Amino acid sequence: MSDVQIALLILGLTIVLFMIIFNWLQLKKTREKQKKADSMRRQHDPLFDKNFDNPSELDNFIVHEPSNHNVSMDFLKKHLPGEINLNFESVVSLTLYKTSEARVLLDLDITSYLRDLKISLYLRKDDDLWATGEAIDENYVFDQILLSLPLISRRLDVDELVKQKFLDLIEKIKQHLEVNQIWLSNEDIIESTAELMPFKRLINKNFLIKIQPKTDSSFHFGAFQDFFNKANIRLFKNYHWYFDPKVDGQKMFKIMNLNRQPLKIDSDAFIQGIIVSLDIPSTNNCIDAFDEMTNLMNEFCIKLNAVMVDGRNKEIDSVYVASIKNHMNQIVKEMEKHNLIPGSEQAQKYFA
Repeated sequence: MSDVQIALLILGLTIVLFMIIFNWLQLKKTREKQKKADSMRRQHDPLFDKNFDNPSELDNFIVHEPSNHNVSMDFLKKHLPGEINLNFESVVSLTLYKTSEARVLLDLDITSYLRDLKISLYLRKDDDLWATGEAIDENYVFDQILLSLPLISRRLDVDELVKQKFLDLIEKIKQHLEVNQIWLSNEDIIESTAELMPFKRLINKNFLIKIQPKTDSSFHFGAFQDFFNKANIRLFKNYHWYFDPKVDGQKMFKIMNLNRQPLKIDSDAFIQGIIVSLDIPSTNNCIDAFDEMTNLMNEFCIKLNAVMVDGRNKEIDSVYVASIKNHMNQIVKEMEKHNLIPGSEQAQKYFA
């Protein structure tokens, strides 16, 4: 081998060795930079805790792309507002790198998003209690935002348009505030909504009983008025409600005219019938409420010579009532299985 060949071989080996060392240094630098960035994100996000590395905390992981942060589900449940149910809502956390005043959000004119999409907005600073609604004024200082879109709301049909508006709201906030975004539940909004639809259809029930005179064309005013003077029947927002005799201020079922409008009880009224309505998911102790309703309506029928009928004006008998109660029991059990209690704050948020 000539001197020239030896020199070229040494030069080639030197270049290869140099490239190996250079690439190794670049990789080390990149890893250190990423490690520092991850550390900063965790320091700024109240959902991450220094005790998270404790093996006892490492249960029930969920992974949220694209951040790839592992978050303990138990930890999240302990630090989220009590009225949020991760099973039935699409929830995103936006954690600021520095505190801000709520006026920044209010100036973005996000009210229409919150109203039209039934979105819940929560703010807090550090480990303070979450603030929402009227508790937030323009001077409120915060460093974390929670946005929650209900997927089973009676007042909202979640579709691609709703999904896009929700994402637009998130991006609108991110354009004005430097945040770290983490999806806490149901990031795939459309797929999650489709999976929840059978459950929503099962529990979204409002039971109605129609009562009409058995022989006359209308109820006699005197007897009708006397019956509605009962202590537990009171006006609330123009409608007559039957209130729970055991729990002060707790509504059980609503009483309306045949057009489902407020009853007008006066001497000139020509009342041909009434409708009694019990909303299953939004009523506390709805089985007890159903029993109270059937007992009261039986009493009404006796005193005013009336009859209970279904939507086809077919008389309701005890077998029909028993079947309805059995169906209600099934609905309640299914709700409780999903940790959604009829009449609870969560159920009210979705169905009231």
